[in-house]
Amino acid sequence: MLRKYPKLFHDPSIDYPIDDLHLPFADYIQQSEKIIAKTRQDLNLHPEQTIRNNSPFELKPDNPNPTSGALLVHGLLDSPFIMRDIGEALRAQGMLVRSIMLPGHSTVPGALLNTRYAEWLQAVNYGVATLKQDVEKIFLVGFSTGGIIALHHAALDASIAGLILLAPAFKINSPFTFVSEWMNAWNGPDRSKWFYLTKEIDYVKYQSVCFNAIHQVYQLGLLTRKMKTQCPQFMILTQQDKIICSRMAIDYFKQTTHPLNRAFIYSNKSLSFSDERIHVRTSLYPEKNIFSFCHISLPVAPDNSHYGEKGDYIDASHSEKNVKYGALDKMDIGFQNLLRQLHVSRFKYQRLTYNPDFAFMQNEIEDFIGKVGARAL
Repeated sequence: MLRKYPKLFHDPSIDYPIDDLHLPFADYIQQSEKIIAKTRQDLNLHPEQTIRNNSPFELKPDNPNPTSGALLVHGLLDSPFIMRDIGEALRAQGMLVRSIMLPGHSTVPGALLNTRYAEWLQAVNYGVATLKQDVEKIFLVGFSTGGIIALHHAALDASIAGLILLAPAFKINSPFTFVSEWMNAWNGPDRSKWFYLTKEIDYVKYQSVCFNAIHQVYQLGLLTRKMKTQCPQFMILTQQDKIICSRMAIDYFKQTTHPLNRAFIYSNKSLSFSDERIHVRTSLYPEKNIFSFCHISLPVAPDNSHYGEKGDYIDASHSEKNVKYGALDKMDIGFQNLLRQLHVSRFKYQRLTYNPDFAFMQNEIEDFIGKVGARAL
């Protein structure tokens, strides 16, 4: 793979426009688009769509003078595209919405070989600084790695009005996280830098992941789960998450004290919590063959053009009758499909790529933002 696609898996040494806190956001978008156009290796088919969907974006509400804004922070291996559905819903609510591009993302997987989490934190610093110029109240909306980046910023910036955290990655569910530092520091062959290498089949999300990326999230998670925020937060999780440890996220949430804090956890099992701020939503949708929610499905609406029920992604969850969808990793999928080949099971198994409860979740997010705003008056 490294020899066949060398430009995908080597560091292109990108200089990201995140240090100038006075750089207008429109210029930041334009410079990021130029970086993507220069670095991507797949612009032969749909260049405009590829550049647009991987770039930072701004969504302006109908109200020309909004008082509240949201900064969206995507997760590891993702691009700003994963936050667009939530962004559109917040824009409809009257908020000025901006989504940043974390350094190392939206270009080629090799861009993460030498990226440091300090660059991700600086990208949020830039996004918040520019958003403060246009609105009075700022909400940070972070998904997965973006969740702990957002929380880290809020712990140091008392001006943040509230946090919406979708599956924050306090801890990655992988036995390899503790060796990621050694593997990343080892001066071995190029292949040794990579935890997983595969063909890149999703133009808005990396499939391959290097050890450095895992190590940066691991280190940031260790740091962030020791930090406390004063602003209210709304945490959304799926219990069957294969990517991050939902138990640790809930444990962190239980230690928070703000009266407006709330959490939702999706589960295919019956759960109860003594903490009345934690609510359980079912992740069972038998009519759609959905038996649990996947990590990547949380921020995605059913009508998403790429990952939704009619999405163009090759592995999008199209609600086919002979396919079951849920929280599955590659080993789960391989094992289940082996059973199908042996005629033990008649179903094919795939990861769920969208959230069938998205509308309810978004209503709850809007209610949370409304209550935070009302309390601030």
